[in-house]
Parts: sequence; C-alpha cells; structure tokens
Amino acid sequence: MTTEPIGQEEAEAQEDAGLQTSNYEVIRKRLVDQGRDLAARAEALNEKRQGFFGAISLEVVGNQTITTENNCIPQDIINLGDCLLFGYNVHRKMSQTQIPDVFSLHRFSKDGDDIQLRHVPQDTGENFLSQPQFVEDFEKLYFSFQDAFLRQLRRTEGRLLAIFQTGSKLGDTSVLRWAVDSHDEVTYIDNAGGKDNERMATHDFEWQSTRREDMITGRHPHISIKNKVFVETIGGDLTIKIEDNTEDGAGIYSEEVEDKNQALGDATILYAEINSLIVLKIKPYREPSWRYFVFNTLTKTVARIDSIGQSCVELPEEHGIIFPGGYVLESGEVKTFVHDTLGMQIEEVRRSPNGEDVLYVFYRPDGGQYLLLSYNLIRKEVMNPLMCHGYSVFDDGTMIVFSASGEQQTRHHAMQIWNTPYLSDDYAAQIPSDGSLLSKIGNAALVRGISDALTIRKMINNQQPTTEIYT
Repeated sequence: MTTEPIGQEEAEAQEDAGLQTSNYEVIRKRLVDQGRDLAARAEALNEKRQGFFGAISLEVVGNQTITTENNCIPQDIINLGDCLLFGYNVHRKMSQTQIPDVFSLHRFSKDGDDIQLRHVPQDTGENFLSQPQFVEDFEKLYFSFQDAFLRQLRRTEGRLLAIFQTGSKLGDTSVLRWAVDSHDEVTYIDNAGGKDNERMATHDFEWQSTRREDMITGRHPHISIKNKVFVETIGGDLTIKIEDNTEDGAGIYSEEVEDKNQALGDATILYAEINSLIVLKIKPYREPSWRYFVFNTLTKTVARIDSIGQSCVELPEEHGIIFPGGYVLESGEVKTFVHDTLGMQIEEVRRSPNGEDVLYVFYRPDGGQYLLLSYNLIRKEVMNPLMCHGYSVFDDGTMIVFSASGEQQTRHHAMQIWNTPYLSDDYAAQIPSDGSLLSKIGNAALVRGISDALTIRKMINNQQPTTEIYT
C-alpha cells in the first residue's frame, strides 16, 4: 500500500488548521485560568460579605406541637405580627359548627433557640376572633351552608382573608375579611371579601401570536420566531430548528404529532421572549392539549416542560424562569423536581432583604398544598424544595410549616420550625451599619456582582464555544 504525497496547498491548509487549533487551545487555557482566578476572588469576597452582613441558611431548627380543642384536619396557618392563626376543619354530625371548630390563635415567642406557641383563649380581648360582627357572620355562614369548610387563609395588602368553600365547585366560596394595620392590629370588616381575593397572574409575561408573515415557504416550510428559532408541525412531527433552511426538514428537536396531514398554518403557536430564552406554547392541529418548550438562544438547546403552562415567572436579574416543576437558567441549566406539582400556580414572591434569596410560593387551590422554592442568586439554584399544607414567616425570618397527614383527624398537630433569610424589611433595617466600604456598596449590590462573576466562571468551564456565549 502506498501513500500519495500531498500537494503544497493541502500541506499549507493542514498547517494553518494546526496553528488555528493551537491558538484556540492557548486562548482557551488563558480564559480558563482567568475564570479560575475570578471565581477565587468572588468566593473570597462572598466570605467577607457573609461575615459582615451575616448569612442565614434555610434549615430546620426545631419542632412545636399545637393542640386544638377538638379532633380536626389542619388546613392552613398565617401570622399577624407575633400571632399565629391556625385554621382547620372539624367533621362531626348533628352539631352547629363553632369558631373553635375552625380557628385557634397562638402567640409566638422566641428566646434564642427556645420557641413557644402559647394559645390565646377566644374569650379574651387580645383575640380578634371574639369580635361580635365576626362571630355573627361566622355562625350565619355555617347555618346557611352546613357543608362549608375552610379552604385557605390569605394575607393581601392591608387585609386578612378566610376563604370558605360553600359548594361542590371550587369557585363556590364565601370570604370573611379583616383589616390589618401597619402594627398588625386586626379589625373585622365583613363577609364580602371576594373582591379582595384576587390572585397573582399565573404568568408574568405576555404570550405573542405568530402571524401569517412569519411563515417561510419551501420544500420543508416552517414558522419563524423572531428569526431566532423555527417551528413546524407538518410531515407527522413537531420540529424545532435553529437554521432558516427549508430545503432540509431536520432540526435540533422533534416529536410526533397526532394528525399527520396538517398544514403549516393549522397549528396554534405562541411564544414569549424572556431575555435569552424563548418560551414556546404550541397546540398541533386537533389536539386538546398545549405543549410547552424552552429554547435557549445561547446554548441552542430545547427542553419540553409542560408545567410551564400552569404558571411561570421570571427569576431575578435575568437569571431565567421558574415554574412549579423546576427552573431554567440562561446559562443552559434545566432543573426539574420530583414533586407532584399538577394544578399549582404562583401565590407569592418574597425577596430577602439581603438580596441573595427569593422565595417563590406555588399553591394548589383544590388540594390546599403549597410548594416553597427558595432560589439563591449566588449559587443560582433552588434550595430545599418544600411541599407543605401551610406556612408562615415571622419578622425575624423564623418560618413555621406543617403538612397534614391525609384525612386523619387529631388534636395534636406537629409544626416544623425553620430558620430563613426572609426577614421583614423593618427587622432588617435595625441591623447596624459601620460605614465601611462593604456597607456603602450594600449587600444586594454585592450579591449581584458575585453572582455575575461566578456565572462567568461556570460558563467558561461548562459550555460549548459559541459566538453568543463568548459575546
């Protein structure tokens, strides 16, 4: 076997390719070294920040038991200042439901690691459950709807709401409401709180419709989304492409559709552009359900995530999006949870004063469960996803949660005590400042800078080289 000599042009081409590869490796190594140095400096600054401002981790620190007057099934808890209102349902026949069958009030106190929940009797002046108009409306509610039961306790701006289900449909409700002033003093208003019971929008972005002018014809036609990603549901499958190429039907993602003979305009395709992410909402022709996808314009990857359809909101500082089933980061990471999140919608977003953590609360109206997702901006991850039936956060960041154990009625109800970084703004404002450089910069600004630096290091190490990523 003989080897033919290569020509001069081919030899020069091979030499140029070798030089280019060598140059890339030199530049790549230099970038990795600089990323390593950047990360070391950022971690050192973060340690100084935590030492100066304090670092509060999300962790269980104890347990408490609340004992109710009757056997009951716990439903929800909520705090008002240093008081904890506990709501539950007693199922017994042939008797008129009384306030102690549904509510009990407890005074919260904390001395170091010692936490107490002291019952506040209903017939005392410090218990707002004894206000005469509330007692009258409560008794009228259970007289008119003998199958009524407490569904949820909610705090809105200046209001406390007790939501009762009065019929077979989820929307059959009656809402009792109290006014809550800036000192957490509670005064009963009336039984017409339905207009105060507005929920957050399930999505904090608007879906955009594709138009006829977005259709690009050819042998393999498709629909252009902002000229950044291309979608079609013809030829028997749903295909997502990254090239405006109608000569080839291949793409970076494909899955079957039910109707094999649909035309380009038969599917309904919506989208939302969220920084570097494009969220797609697609219903192929004659299919009953929507399909949801996330396309990352930096990494050129696609993930199907149908729980986005239930609820989805943006993460802070353009980090990505979060939904009941997980989150997607602009850096390319996709994280999903094993919890049953069907039917859950965003209920509350709570930011810590230090700017490092954000608590996303999702709620399932028909079951009464909450999912607590605490997102850390520096680590860019959710810590300890927590499923529960009720939660309450006090001014010093102490959080009480409980999980009901099925339909078993009991008088003794175990509560978990958590330390969290979710202090109230007033409580955090009492923390002294020493006038140092770190103090002048501020905790929140330091968190943003450290988070960005660590993200750059992560992208250098983990991503495939693309123009968008290096830009």
